[in-house]
Amino acid sequence: MAPTQGDPDSARGPRVTAPTAPKPAAAVPREVWRVTAVVIVGAFLTQLDGALVNVGLATVADSLDAPLSSAQWTVSGYLLALVIGLPLCGWGSQRLGAGRLWLWALGGFTAASALCALATDIRLLIAFRVLQGLAGGLLLPAGQTVIAQVAGRALMGRVMSTAGMALVLGPAAGPTIGGLLIAHASWQWLFLVNVPLGLLGLWLGRRIIPLGERATGTRFDVRGFVLIGVGLPALTYAVSLPGRSGGPGLATTYAPLLLGCCALAAFVLLGRRTESPLLRIGLFTNRVFAAAAASSFLAGVIQFGALVVWALYFQMVRGYDVIGTGLAMVGFAAGAAVLPLSGRLTDRFGGGPVSLAGAVLTTATFLPAALLPPDASLLVLEACLFFLGVGNALSVVPSSTAAYVTVDPPHLPDAVTLVNIFLRLGGAVGASLLVAVVTHSAGGQTAPGSYHSAFWCLIAASVLAIAGAAAILIASDPRAEGTGK
Repeated sequence: MAPTQGDPDSARGPRVTAPTAPKPAAAVPREVWRVTAVVIVGAFLTQLDGALVNVGLATVADSLDAPLSSAQWTVSGYLLALVIGLPLCGWGSQRLGAGRLWLWALGGFTAASALCALATDIRLLIAFRVLQGLAGGLLLPAGQTVIAQVAGRALMGRVMSTAGMALVLGPAAGPTIGGLLIAHASWQWLFLVNVPLGLLGLWLGRRIIPLGERATGTRFDVRGFVLIGVGLPALTYAVSLPGRSGGPGLATTYAPLLLGCCALAAFVLLGRRTESPLLRIGLFTNRVFAAAAASSFLAGVIQFGALVVWALYFQMVRGYDVIGTGLAMVGFAAGAAVLPLSGRLTDRFGGGPVSLAGAVLTTATFLPAALLPPDASLLVLEACLFFLGVGNALSVVPSSTAAYVTVDPPHLPDAVTLVNIFLRLGGAVGASLLVAVVTHSAGGQTAPGSYHSAFWCLIAASVLAIAGAAAILIASDPRAEGTGK
C-alpha cells in the first residue's frame, strides 16, 4: 500500500530524534541492572554456542560417522538460520512485546540445544541446529531491545556496554570450554551445557523481564520477509565462501551474491512503499543512524576477522592446541573488560568520540602485529591483544548506542535489528576474507609471512572505521539538529 500524502513519516521514514549535548551521567537504577543481568544469560549462550561447536566439529563428524563437509553444515546452517531470524525481531517485538519475544526465543534455543544433544545422525543434528539458529537470531536483538526500553537514552551507554560483555566473553571463552568438554566429556555436552543456563534464564526472566506492550493491528509483511529471508542468507553464504578451500566459482559464489543483492534491493524499494514494512528502512534517512550502522559493519569485520587471524596464528605458527590457543587469547578478553567504562564514557560524551578513540587505538594495535617476527615475545603479543580488546570495547557498543539514542522508542526494535544485521554481515565478511588472505598469500597454505598481510588488511579496515566514527561525530553535531527528520 502506498503511503498517504498526509503522513510525512510514511513518506520520509520514521521520525528520529536529533542528538543532544551530553549531560552528566545519572545513577542506573537497580531494576535496570537486574533486567540487564538476565538478558546477558541469553546473549552469552548465543555467542558461546558458535565457538563451542567450531572447536568440536571434527569430533562430531567422527562420532556420527559423517564426512567433515556434511558436519560443516552444523555450523553453516546455524549461522544462516541466525541471519534469517534477525529480521523477525522488529515485528515480533511489536506484536508480542520485546520481553515476551525474548522469553519465547530463549525457550526455543534451550529446547533446540537439548534436541541437538539427542541427535543420532548428522541430518537430525543439522535440522536441530537450524531451529537453534532461528531462536538465537531472535534472542540477541530482542534482549537488546528490552535493555534499551528499560534504560532509556540517558543510561543506554552504560547498560548496553555491560550487556556487551557477553558478546566478547562468549567467543573468547568458547575455544577453551569447548576443548575441555571434548577432552573430558562428549560432544553432546557442547549443546547440553546450554540447557541449565537456559532454564535459569527462563526462571529469572519470568520474574524480572518486563513483557512489553503489544501493538494492535500489526500486520506481518510476508513479501518483505520472503525477500529478506532469501537475500540475507544468500548474501551471507556468498561472502563466507572466499575463505573456504576450492576458491569462489560462478555457481557457488557469484550466483548467491547476485541473488542476495537483488532480493535486498527489492526489499528496500518495496519496503518504502509498504504501510507496515518488516523493517523501517527510513531510519537510514538519519545521518547519525546511517553512520553508526556502517561503523557497526566495520566493527564486525575487525572483531571477527581479528579473532580468527589471531587464533590461526597461535595454532599454525606457534603450534598451540585448541586449549592453549584459548588461553593465549585471554589478553583480548582482559582488554574488553573495560566495556563498562566505555559505557560511562558514551553516556557522558556520546558514541561518536568514544568510537573514534576506539578505532584509532585498534589501528595502533595492528601495526606492531603486522611488523613483528613470528617468534616475537608472547608478552608483546598479549599486549597487542589486550589493547585490541580495549579498542574493541570502545568501538562496538558506543557506535550502536549512537544509533539507538537517535530513534524514537516505538522504532527501537527495528533499529536494534538493523544494527545487528550489519554487525553479523561484517563478521561474516571479516572472518571469511581474512582467512582467504592468510591462505592465498601463502599459496593455499598458512605461513608466518601470510599473517602480516592479514594484519595489514585489518589496518585498512580500521582506517575505514576511523572514518565511520568521524562521520558519527560530525552527524551528531548539535548544529545539525533536525537532520533526517
